[in-house]
This record gives sequence, C-alpha cells and structure tokens, in this order.
Amino acid sequence: MTDEIRLFVEREARLLDQMRYEEWVALFLPDARYWVPVSLDQPSPEAGPSHFHDDIQVLMVRTHRLANPRAFGAEPSPRTVHIVSGVTWEEDGEDILATSSQIMLEYRNRGNFDDDLRLFGGQVTHRLRREGGELRIARKRIDLVNAEGAFNAMLAPL
Repeated sequence: MTDEIRLFVEREARLLDQMRYEEWVALFLPDARYWVPVSLDQPSPEAGPSHFHDDIQVLMVRTHRLANPRAFGAEPSPRTVHIVSGVTWEEDGEDILATSSQIMLEYRNRGNFDDDLRLFGGQVTHRLRREGGELRIARKRIDLVNAEGAFNAMLAPL
C-alpha cells in the first residue's frame, strides 16, 4: 500500500504541473476540502483565518480560471513544478492520512525578474478515502513553512 499512496500523492502533483485541472479536481470527493491555514498550529478552519479553505465548487471555479488564457489576474497562467518527498502514511479508521514535504516553484512570465519565479513549500497532509476501490481526497491541508508571513497569494494549487 505504501507505493500506492506515494504514487497517488506524486500523481496529484504531476496533474497540477501538467495543468490537467479537471483530472486533479476529480481526485477529490464531492464533500472534500482544500485548506491552507494562516497558522501552523491552527486546529481547524473555524479557529482562524485561512489562505484557502475551498470546497469542490470553489476548486472547480479556481482551476477553470487558471485554464482560461484570458482570465484577469491570472494572465499569464502560472507554470509549476512540484517536488514531493518523504511520503509517509498511517491508517485512521477507514481513512488514510498521508503526509509529505512539498515544494512548488511557480513561474509567470510577466517581465519582472524578481517576481516571476516564486517558491512555496511546506508539509502537506492528505486525508484519503477509498471509493470504488480508488483512492480519493477527502481533505487536503497544506501547512506552508511561511504561513504567517506576508506574500502574494498563490495562483496555482500546491
């Protein structure tokens, strides 16, 4: 099962890098949440502000916007490379909690050398659940290493 979980997490990152957003969103269960808290010790989205706390509908809108070459504020669309390492997992009832360290390089060719390439990284926790024999994402939490710091919002998902 370890290889299956590692391959799933790596595949999810690859779908983002290849801008295959519809396939990426399809990895999420209908009631899934994608969460990037502002504080590393934040126990729940209700306990404070979040950079992102998206349900499946918001993920669909956000990724549709990224895929649209004329979307205001997202032009040019970002290109990304995700680096995934240290995937570990444990069973939590019927769910699987997979954790990994991830780095995302985000590039947007806007002619501003200092701001065109950005780096985001942190600890990623996937709550995975089997549906129809396939792993699906029930929750995804990204604890950015600089979560409390000031930065322009990520356009592409980590």
